[in-house]
Amino acid sequence: MAAHASGKERTALACTRSRIAVLALFLAASLSTRTVAQSLFTAQPDSTLRSTITRIAADNRQRIRVTSRATGRLEGNRVFLLDDSMFVSTESGPRALAVANVDSVWIYRGTAAPILGLIAALPCAVFGGAVGGFVGGDPDSQGSSGKAALFSIIGILVGGVVCGSVGAGVGSLIERWRLEYVRLSPGAT
Repeated sequence: MAAHASGKERTALACTRSRIAVLALFLAASLSTRTVAQSLFTAQPDSTLRSTITRIAADNRQRIRVTSRATGRLEGNRVFLLDDSMFVSTESGPRALAVANVDSVWIYRGTAAPILGLIAALPCAVFGGAVGGFVGGDPDSQGSSGKAALFSIIGILVGGVVCGSVGAGVGSLIERWRLEYVRLSPGAT
């Protein structure tokens, strides 16, 4: 029996060794492809930027924000590419940037008015509906189920409109931007 068990152990050990060898080969291949992909990405950042600028120019978006080591932050209405330069139409006229100096490109997404208006309106509408239902259904005030439903609807509308308007007003002061391109430093992965 002991000889038979040692044969099983040898078979299990051989299977384990072969699995480890396959795993080591897989990891080595995976690491080498990651290194190649990273070196290609850091060597060709301009191709990603060029395709991003071309797509934005074709969409004819309203506002664009570009940051650069050389010029800082620029905001404009249109952008286009010519050779190794990128041109942004700003309020003071077109500004040229070297593509190699661009660090990030952002697209204007509007304001946060709808989001903050909704966030503010929902709890106020729920609270207004609860208060309206309580006031309309209070038997001490000659309330009834019909009045409770009507007052709940009025409370929902008034609470939602008032708080939603305040939230939308605050949200209109907050601009939203979407990052379209960022240049990673060579050490970042």
